[in-house]
Amino acid sequence: MAARPRRRWLPAVAMLAVLAGCAAPAPAVGPATDAAGPPSGAPAATEVNTAGIRYAETLVVYNGRSHYGDETVFREFEQATGVRIELRGGTGPELFERLRSEGADTPADVLVTTDLANLWRAEEAGLLQGVTSPTLRAQIPDQLHERDGRWWAVSTRVRVPVVSTERVPAEAVRSYADLGDPRWAGRTCLRTSSNEYNQSMVADMIAKRGPEATETLLRSWMANNPKILGSDGEMLAVMASGGCDVGLSNHYYLGRALKENPAFPVAPAWPDQDGAGAHANVSGVGVVAGSDAVPTAVALMEWLTSPPAQEEIISGSEFAANPEVPPSPHIRDWAGIKQDPIDAERAGPLLADAVAMMLAVGWT
Repeated sequence: MAARPRRRWLPAVAMLAVLAGCAAPAPAVGPATDAAGPPSGAPAATEVNTAGIRYAETLVVYNGRSHYGDETVFREFEQATGVRIELRGGTGPELFERLRSEGADTPADVLVTTDLANLWRAEEAGLLQGVTSPTLRAQIPDQLHERDGRWWAVSTRVRVPVVSTERVPAEAVRSYADLGDPRWAGRTCLRTSSNEYNQSMVADMIAKRGPEATETLLRSWMANNPKILGSDGEMLAVMASGGCDVGLSNHYYLGRALKENPAFPVAPAWPDQDGAGAHANVSGVGVVAGSDAVPTAVALMEWLTSPPAQEEIISGSEFAANPEVPPSPHIRDWAGIKQDPIDAERAGPLLADAVAMMLAVGWT
């Protein structure tokens, strides 16, 4: 099998730190020594300081967000550093399989992908290596990165009940449990159980609520005989046309619809705001195991999580992973909702259980 091509390097530049608005310590690569580092027995993340590094000439990025239109942030990194970013797109599952089949011969340096399911599978398969830096730790809160730095969030997405503004009274839906209210029988839409967003949500529920409570909840949803649809966008269109009245969607699909048409007749029903909050998943980025361009890869990650890049990433209505960046103007009033970040450490191992439970209750 072909080995990785010999890496070429660019002269050291400091422009990225200026763009990201951060001043990193002197360049160094070594074991992390942060006091809040991984617990005893866990593999330590590699500590990387990117100020003044000598950049790799090329960085290969497997980009599972290619359909989100994020290319601008990569081109800005190129302009700031001189590094050529080679983007190779695909869905999260496709890129996982590609990395796994390529093994040590993969040309990839960085994986950008969506949803906890894809991140956890890549982590478990040993496809990502743990990294950390002062800038990453300053920009991304602890609950939004893997504890050993194998992935770091670049956005969050809330899976939230949505309701018709024409046929559902205000405050009628205030929790995930309300989707199982018998009054919504024949009036509910859900996305297929094969969707990774639903699978991750149910796995997180099993981790936090327990299997019995989660199964009871799902059975109440199925008792309402929901229409099962192929995508969140399709579901919102069906709701707007009167085909159903309540559903469950990632918030940014609705945000995009409202940006295009502020009178779009569907609204979020933020759940459990007096309790745990709304289930929040992530899209994230990690350094591919075996990459010989770790400092450059970390510099890219620092840029993607910086305020200027985060503003670009969330223009499609996602929420920023960096807490300093508010929602885009068209959904600015969604700021401050109570979110319940996915517990990746506990939910990841429960993904298979979640799928089995969804099928067992009749969620096809």
